[in-house]
Amino acid sequence: MISGATNWHDAIGKAIKVTLSLAKNLKSKNDMIAPAIANLPSIKKQSLEKTCKESFQTVIDMLMEGQDAFAAGANGTVHTKLSAALDTECVDELSKCWAYFPRSQQGRGTSTIVSICLAIMAQNEFVVP
Repeated sequence: MISGATNWHDAIGKAIKVTLSLAKNLKSKNDMIAPAIANLPSIKKQSLEKTCKESFQTVIDMLMEGQDAFAAGANGTVHTKLSAALDTECVDELSKCWAYFPRSQQGRGTSTIVSICLAIMAQNEFVVP
């Protein structure tokens, strides 16, 4: 994930970039949710599809804002945005319905990687370029 990073600053930047890429990939697979919830009542399907769309977008938005804050050297904001990117609402809601979404592991993996980004930040809270 942070291959080629020569310092903590590079490691954090690369970690955020990789996580954002994974989150975008996950969102692009949003259409795979429909078959997983096909047997649910229509109102529940609509609710889940909306929840997942919003959840994936939240993760992407927060990572992009975190990336911008990182570039500006606003470490407190980076931490806040990464914390907000830990949104697992879609995967959590799907699991409550016993729905199998092929990307659930990837969704949980994205949260794990966001947690790693936060851990890197915590190790070097005031990293400057």
